Amino acid sequence: MTSRPPKEAYTDAVWFRNETNTLFANAWIFVGTVHDFQQTGDYRTATCGNALLSIVRDEDGNLNALHNVCRHRGAELLEGSTGNCGKTIVCPYHRWTYAHDGSLRGVPNKVECFPDLDRSGYGLHPASVGVFRDLVFVNPEADADFESWIAPLQGKHWPHDLTAADVKEAIPLAYDLKCDWKVFVENALDGYHLAYLHENTLGGPLPGLNEWEPVGDHMIWHATEEGVRHRLPMKVREEAGNSGTIESASKTGYGGVYFLFPTTIIVPTPYGISISALHPTAAGRCRMTVRHWVGPRQSKDERKHIPGFDKSTGIISSDNWKTHPLETGDFQTEDVWICEKIQRGLESPAYTHGPLSNGVGAEDAIRWFHGTLDKHVT
Repeated sequence: MTSRPPKEAYTDAVWFRNETNTLFANAWIFVGTVHDFQQTGDYRTATCGNALLSIVRDEDGNLNALHNVCRHRGAELLEGSTGNCGKTIVCPYHRWTYAHDGSLRGVPNKVECFPDLDRSGYGLHPASVGVFRDLVFVNPEADADFESWIAPLQGKHWPHDLTAADVKEAIPLAYDLKCDWKVFVENALDGYHLAYLHENTLGGPLPGLNEWEPVGDHMIWHATEEGVRHRLPMKVREEAGNSGTIESASKTGYGGVYFLFPTTIIVPTPYGISISALHPTAAGRCRMTVRHWVGPRQSKDERKHIPGFDKSTGIISSDNWKTHPLETGDFQTEDVWICEKIQRGLESPAYTHGPLSNGVGAEDAIRWFHGTLDKHVT
């Protein structure tokens, strides 16, 4: 049986550095959708471990994954999370200029300063890009095998077409989380807490109504029809009424949570879909970005209603809570609250591991997650 990670895995800087240099040196992380790259020069940036990455659309419509670091003196090239770089990628330091495929196109004062420079040897280092159902993933390794990573999900039920007329993207959310990224993943895979922590929001389901299906390095949570009823917020259950929406959703077979190892959490429902990406920043700390596509009846910008949202920074943080999380009626706030409480407990000298449930649908998926970690963190 796979042993659980020691508490240091969630609190120790040396452990975090090892994760950065092993797991995240060759990890597939969600960076956006194909619809984010409409024009030549459109780009998105990402950080995976220590790697600064960019994905750029070229004039032929190809997506190129590159290390976002100038080959001259190491300056970060494209800034911000998204933008358009125009016809070329230009270093702001000395204006070394690169094509969208990363090849070095121009060096100012080359004759005087670099008479012997072979430009073909100083293109941007390549990374890898992969696309699955319009979702774009990037990996720092130039020869990373996307097909093997995504293959277990091929043929599985998938909830929503992001281009459907009745599904529109809302304004993304950004969370500052005072917990280790693994704490948040474990909570997302925990079927034991749904009826207790979320008693007044999700209201369940109880563990026996959860069905976890490992698919390679990934995991899908299926709920029984009764479990689907209990999983939805009370207001949604009431709105669904006798329309058949909930029942038909459970019969399609799509899960309540799709976890794509190591840091992507996809949560579909009959009325929308959200994609959360965790960004480890230090031992015991991470950020989370959430993109969500919703039905036409839902607000385009609900951030002002989310507890902890700071309109001056655009960040959602527990530092800004005005109401106790259990009184907000927001299950994501409840999850953030409990994950930060767990992190504080892990950092206590009194903490030692308690038992994980052996019950199917309770904490068995967490045990699977630990085994998957063992394969990738050396």
